[in-house]
Amino acid sequence: MTEIKIFHDLAEAKRLWNKLSPQRSLYDLWDFRYCFYCHDVQPLHFYAIYEDGQAVGLLPLQYNELLAAYEFFAENFMEENRPFVKAGYEHLVPELFRLAPAVTKIFDISGQDDFTRSLPLEDYIYFLDISRFHSFGDYLTVAFPSAHKRSNFKRIFTVLEREHAVKVIHNDFKDLELLMDLNVRRFGAESYLRTEAERQPFRDLVRLSLAWHLITVEIDGEKLAASLSIVYNNIYYYLIVGSDISRVSDAFKYLTKANLELAISLGLKTFNFSLGGCNWKEAWHLDKEPQYKFIKL
Repeated sequence: MTEIKIFHDLAEAKRLWNKLSPQRSLYDLWDFRYCFYCHDVQPLHFYAIYEDGQAVGLLPLQYNELLAAYEFFAENFMEENRPFVKAGYEHLVPELFRLAPAVTKIFDISGQDDFTRSLPLEDYIYFLDISRFHSFGDYLTVAFPSAHKRSNFKRIFTVLEREHAVKVIHNDFKDLELLMDLNVRRFGAESYLRTEAERQPFRDLVRLSLAWHLITVEIDGEKLAASLSIVYNNIYYYLIVGSDISRVSDAFKYLTKANLELAISLGLKTFNFSLGGCNWKEAWHLDKEPQYKFIKL
């Protein structure tokens, strides 16, 4: 017998999430999302499908009171949103979306089946298969088949190292605040770290027992670029970045190179550059995966 249930209780929502989440992606982790949710609490509406008394499908929504719309759980900053279904019940995905009430707006949905891949395109996640590389040089050879273009790209880093004293600092977590300041400096009004409310989730995140990597690039004694990344499930998530390129124009490129070198040295499968081109990712010749949106008015 099929039964539909809606859950509003946080403890029950967490239990259902952890039961049905595939845990494949960083964004599938309850603890990761909760760091954001707890600073922007919204009423929960978790739609679950039961078969013979067993939960087999879940569409985890919350009601955003400011937007007057339902959205995915802890949607802000997230990627790879998707309904969860137990193995063998993939046919329920369209039904889970049909359960969404009006007005529902879900963004950055991973296309895991024909139905979600038929939804309108939202944006792309940029990524790179680094399992084939043993060095940054290997990446350059694949990304820039033209020897001339490869030489020009490589020259960015050799010139910077020749003209400046460059130091890469690993895991000095006192630099987290600096990183957030540099993010605002780099992206301005597009930064998602302009307010204390936006910054606090990241302070909470680094307390989680995950494989964190905070990289700071110091140039001529001044810290000009920094990033926070996580390794999860053989994927290197380039999570937040920041730089002051007004001082040294290629500081951010050097930061990205340092992260790529680290990820390759760790023998990981994928480097996830996260969502959106941000006016710089295309230049690195990356692969991209579509993200979709679901709107029900």
